[in-house]
Amino acid sequence: MISLVTRSMILLLLLSMVSSGGPVLVYANNKAPSVAVVISVRINPSASYEHKKVLTNAAALQLLKGGKEEKAEHTTALSDIFITVIQHGKTSQYRMSKSGALWNEAELTRLVLTRKAMKQLQAHAKSLRTSHYGSIPPWSEVSKLLPRKSTFSIIDMEKGLEFRAQRRAGSRHADVQPLTKEDTKTMKQIFDNRWSWDRRAIVIVTDNNTRIAASMNGMPHGGDGIPDNGFSGHFCIHFLDSSTHRSVHPDLLHQLMVYTSAGKRESFLNRLSPDKLSETFIGALSQRDLHLLITLAEGANAETLNYFLNEIKQGTTFRMMNRKQSYLDNSKVGLTEELIIPVIVRRKNQSEKSVALQFELTRESVLSPWKIRNVQQR
Repeated sequence: MISLVTRSMILLLLLSMVSSGGPVLVYANNKAPSVAVVISVRINPSASYEHKKVLTNAAALQLLKGGKEEKAEHTTALSDIFITVIQHGKTSQYRMSKSGALWNEAELTRLVLTRKAMKQLQAHAKSLRTSHYGSIPPWSEVSKLLPRKSTFSIIDMEKGLEFRAQRRAGSRHADVQPLTKEDTKTMKQIFDNRWSWDRRAIVIVTDNNTRIAASMNGMPHGGDGIPDNGFSGHFCIHFLDSSTHRSVHPDLLHQLMVYTSAGKRESFLNRLSPDKLSETFIGALSQRDLHLLITLAEGANAETLNYFLNEIKQGTTFRMMNRKQSYLDNSKVGLTEELIIPVIVRRKNQSEKSVALQFELTRESVLSPWKIRNVQQR
């Protein structure tokens, strides 16, 4: 269970690496309502890209009527739905739990709505998710939906930046290029103005407005084809069950991002074997993906998460050595597992060195998902 100290550290580290404000509301006649409820779906708390619905006055009051605020030091699993309540000049931020209660981490309280209000809220959430996420067809279908030379829009699921691109080639996945210099500039902004192999969750929007869950890297490489677009080479976009140039097996982190773009990250993580869950943890370290790291360490002790958050803050990088195994193999029969995985670590102003990370994982039953309980450097 993550402690209050750890939560504070997480918040400070997130604020130092990303910037995100609360919902910006614009009202008719510039007159704010006396009460408002903003329902938003996004892939993580700091994501700028969101779909939201605003309830005001009577509709908002009806939703909140009969709700009870109670102290709650800990919360159950949280969803991708974020709620802002503006009432009596006060703004409160909540995150919906899987049970439908609203968790206020800042005040350590839980708002429990009436059963009717919870159903209404969940209906709004379902509608928003449908608009926000992409469908998840396999690569064999997507390759036909996006034939070579087809153009489409790409939306980054975290920053919300959008650019146009064209599929140029690729048989195991799509080899793609930005259409113009302006598109290249936008793409580079998505990757914090530095080209990177990091995987990012995206949604492809076709010209007929079909939304497809996908994942892209941000490294120009290989063949070129569109003149004067300021992009030397192509980048790769992956879809469900697509694979890389070097392997017939899907890339673990690309597939995770595809499921993230489809709103199905939790179901993907819950099916991972102990070794692939451990590899995903290392991938989160490698990409400095704090939200993914926090999700994976939810069942671990606070010291484990604090240690790796501090390593990231100090500029330490992690890189896993190549391992060839199926990524959806959850056939282990036991309830505990220990793994030792070699990684390459480089601390600031130091040379790379090989170390080993020891993972301890458990699950409640043979039908339950694996959870990381502890990670130590050996």
